[in-house]
Amino acid sequence: MSVEVYQKIAELTSRGEKIAVATVVKAEGSTPQGVGAKMIIREDGSRFGTIGGGCIENAVVAEAQEALKDGKSRLSSFKLTEEEAGGVGMICGGTMDVMVEVIQPTPTLLIIGSGHIAEPLHRLGRMLGFQVVVVDPFARKERFPEADRVIAAPVDEGLAQVAVGPQTYVVVVTRHQYDEPALRAVLPSQAAYIGLVGSLNRVNTIFKMLREEGVADEAALARVHAPIGLDIGAKTVEEIALSIMAEIVHVQRGGTGRPLKLKRLEAASQQPPKA
Repeated sequence: MSVEVYQKIAELTSRGEKIAVATVVKAEGSTPQGVGAKMIIREDGSRFGTIGGGCIENAVVAEAQEALKDGKSRLSSFKLTEEEAGGVGMICGGTMDVMVEVIQPTPTLLIIGSGHIAEPLHRLGRMLGFQVVVVDPFARKERFPEADRVIAAPVDEGLAQVAVGPQTYVVVVTRHQYDEPALRAVLPSQAAYIGLVGSLNRVNTIFKMLREEGVADEAALARVHAPIGLDIGAKTVEEIALSIMAEIVHVQRGGTGRPLKLKRLEAASQQPPKA
């Protein structure tokens, strides 16, 4: 079963899924499975593999879902006794220590377009640990040497070759040539981030078009970060790429976006005056 479990881990993470893997690391007394037994738990509670079935698996699934929520792995010990005796509702009588490991897939920076901003953007994405995919009919590997994949195909055909999931961060930077088809393709997805490069007027025009076509409602359009990036006064293409990646990291990590020195100033203001 271990081989199948490892294959399933690779399959799920390649699709961008965050999963938990439960492994029996210690088993004493009578237990349904021994050390090394593994089980995959997905965010919806479904599982693959087994560490013993029944109540022990239900208890481990509950632990795994908590771990998936906070993103932290954990080691838990379970008594395979009746609930009245502090156990999980089993009569085996042994104990099992189970390591629940949260596996985060490598996030993907999906750049749709191959204009001037795309070049420094792909380098910054790679530097920050993203898998980088570039989709554009005119994209060339020599212009994007650090990209993991460069798909030189029309946007709809190219995006059909990419799994867009909860760990995908999409930047539409097509110089307005393929903005609409790009958004039509990614808006229904579970992408963690969708950003569109363009002026406020251009963004409003595209949004109006998509509304009138019935492609997207207000809730869908509200997902789009447009105009894109954090306001850092960016002027050059490198600075614009930096503002985009700053916003992506902000979304990914959940920061406030405020200058950190404000924490010090606020803390100082709360100190009682010195005598």
